[in-house]
Amino acid sequence: METMLGKIVLKLVALSGEVLGAVFDLLEKLGGSNGGEWLAMLKRFLRKEACWTKETVEAVAKITKSVLVFIATTTVSIPVGRFVARDHFKVDTSKRAKAKVSWLSDNFQNWFLDKSEEQAGGDSTLRSHKLIAASIDAPIIAELGGEAMAETSLVEMFAMMAKQGQGENGSLLTSGYWNIFYIRDTAGVLRAVGVDWFGDGWRVRAFSVADSFECFAGSRVVSR
Repeated sequence: METMLGKIVLKLVALSGEVLGAVFDLLEKLGGSNGGEWLAMLKRFLRKEACWTKETVEAVAKITKSVLVFIATTTVSIPVGRFVARDHFKVDTSKRAKAKVSWLSDNFQNWFLDKSEEQAGGDSTLRSHKLIAASIDAPIIAELGGEAMAETSLVEMFAMMAKQGQGENGSLLTSGYWNIFYIRDTAGVLRAVGVDWFGDGWRVRAFSVADSFECFAGSRVVSR
């Protein structure tokens, strides 16, 4: 065992910096929340089979029970101070709006508009995933690593909306598909909040995570 381990160490030492970086990147991905998917794709690659196509991603998802594919991380800047929901989430499609909002659902208004959050300020890094199969919220939250990993904040959601405040392309989808966040309301209950660009602004709606309503495949899920 020691001899084999020694050989592995010697081989790693002999690798170039670029190759070694790729190896460590692969190991990190294999050990991450989507490790099962990466392992399945790696096995296909070693067999010289197609991987990371639409068909293979969907096939692997059925095997690994995965409904998410990691896309990228995005960083938003959070200002210091108190964030008051009703000061930011209001219907306003004028050019002066930080983030154009064209509609707020009744649920969102009832559950969130009285919410305020203290902000320490600084950069916040979030992960974006593509929902590759229609799913209710429970399996999505479980795959993200549970509520603690899935949960984001109104401040972070609004910061992402503001980065694309006029409907520009960016981390959030503006093609009509939903961008899904899991955020606690004023009573501390975790809710699913969907944001989509429609016409001349963002539409914002909220649902109970206990509902049997399925989020559409192709939607984007944002988490810690």
